[in-house]
Amino acid sequence: MRRVLVISHTYVQPAHRGKLRALAARGLEVTVGVPQRYREPALGEQIESAWERQSGLEVFPIPATGGDDLHKARFGRRALGALLRDKRPDLVQIEEEPTSAAARQVIKAARRLDIPVVLFTHQNVDPRLPLLERWGRRRTLRRLKGVVAGSEAGAELVRREVAALPVAVIPQLGAGVPADPLHAPHEGLAIACVGRLVARKGLDNLLQALALNRGAVWHLTIVGDGPDRERLEALASELRLAARIRWMGGLPAEQLARLWSDHDVLVQPSRALPDWQEPNGHVLVEAMAHEVAVLGSGSGVIPEILGDAGIVVPPGDPVRLAAELLRLGDDAVRKPLATAGRARAMRLYSDDAVAERTLEFWRGLVG
Repeated sequence: MRRVLVISHTYVQPAHRGKLRALAARGLEVTVGVPQRYREPALGEQIESAWERQSGLEVFPIPATGGDDLHKARFGRRALGALLRDKRPDLVQIEEEPTSAAARQVIKAARRLDIPVVLFTHQNVDPRLPLLERWGRRRTLRRLKGVVAGSEAGAELVRREVAALPVAVIPQLGAGVPADPLHAPHEGLAIACVGRLVARKGLDNLLQALALNRGAVWHLTIVGDGPDRERLEALASELRLAARIRWMGGLPAEQLARLWSDHDVLVQPSRALPDWQEPNGHVLVEAMAHEVAVLGSGSGVIPEILGDAGIVVPPGDPVRLAAELLRLGDDAVRKPLATAGRARAMRLYSDDAVAERTLEFWRGLVG
């Protein structure tokens, strides 16, 4: 295997391409196809991609239609076909959900040229689709050479639908691991929370927990934006916490890396709902790599990412969250946890580790 083509909206942000650069460093010719224009929900702004080639990685913008709805977005048919014919990859990996129009389109176009396709999925809860859509999802999965799932729950969903399909559990993104993480001195416990401001992310539970810890010395930085911001700001004021909270809004991935040196703990208090569990643990990995302790809820992929190198509390339990935050105010508790998290990130979730696991899976499929 010499040439691979990876297609996903995820890689419009250059900071997300670490896995791809690590694959290119292993001697592969790696091309990544991204939407030419894409509105990044975390930033609330449109990103326009341009062709570039650097360190063995070629970025190829593809015209796309469908706007902000990833389920309906489609690539330009001629541009996609020309890319596949020009590159003639040994394998295509499409990193979009199997029910998306883009995934179906890429699989169909690649099959015409007899190119094997692997799909990456974050889906970790049964989507309870109508009968026709469920049939379409199963049909899409059966046309694949293999699947990479972002979690064990996601892998189990795929195995239930197509038992014979090879499945690997590998994160979509790796993390850059700094040689010597720096931490600026500060007073009290510096807490960060990163993610979309929507109800399912459980930020209101974190605010309620911090209200219980009013007597402790702490401050909170919230990175992200979304429809719940006004409600959350009002709740922070109602709980008399506003003076200790900094609202940063959405940040590009490359700016997010600067956050960690000023913080001691990352909290991800996601809810566990019948139709949704936390599917994406990348921000946990980033914090761990920078030797920041992580406290998360038992929702979705969070316990899987943390293992024994983080603290997990029941979803929707502000009292337990408050108690663990108090414990993390003690250096003797927090620092060994942060060290263990960094070691786990280096071993399992660095760009190199994720690239190596991905390449091993690919070679097992196509040689």
